[in-house]
Amino acid sequence: GPNPSSGEMVLNMEWGAFDSDDFASLPFTPHDIKLDRKSINPRKQAYEKMISGMYLGEIARNIVLWLADQRLLLDGRSSEVLNAMWSIDTSYLSSGAIDTSPDLSEIQQVIEKTLNICNSTFVDRQIFKVIAILVGERAARLSAVGVVATLTKRADMLSKPVTVGIDGSMYEHYPYFHDILVETASHFIPQEQFKNISFILAKDGSGVGAAITAMLAATHED
Repeated sequence: GPNPSSGEMVLNMEWGAFDSDDFASLPFTPHDIKLDRKSINPRKQAYEKMISGMYLGEIARNIVLWLADQRLLLDGRSSEVLNAMWSIDTSYLSSGAIDTSPDLSEIQQVIEKTLNICNSTFVDRQIFKVIAILVGERAARLSAVGVVATLTKRADMLSKPVTVGIDGSMYEHYPYFHDILVETASHFIPQEQFKNISFILAKDGSGVGAAITAMLAATHED
């Protein structure tokens, strides 16, 4: 259709597909490549597979198996459950990342009861916690980069208040995801502009955003 008279346009970026063709920009690891290769949509949604709660548990599982294969974790042991794809839910990482019990009992429950690997050591649980923290932190920092790239594309807007609405289970539930995302974004945007940006949880962000856009468009036409 014709360009809007305002000169503005709402874009659905579908940024989850970024870098899917050649894997040239994102910091892929062998664990990411393994997940992608065995997924139902290989070489697609590369960025999404590094930041979405749907996939982070599987990345962690790949790391756990890689360490176990080198006898650096779980004394080299695995289980039928752990060997199965998607057996580590991202919620296990979320609870493990904030397990502060003296013996890391939450993580022990995941390893011994859920994954069916008995007699985990305290060091095993410590390593699992580090994996949970790092996988989540990387997702938050990579998410921040996407937000920053979008905001700086319209740096002219940052002289006044801007609200970034973020949907998704990671932002809502993963420990410190919001804090890490905001801290990372602050390194790339000048402070005088960054102070104008607010980051908030926007449940059903895509649906609400579409409704608001339709309302604004109708108001403009009137």
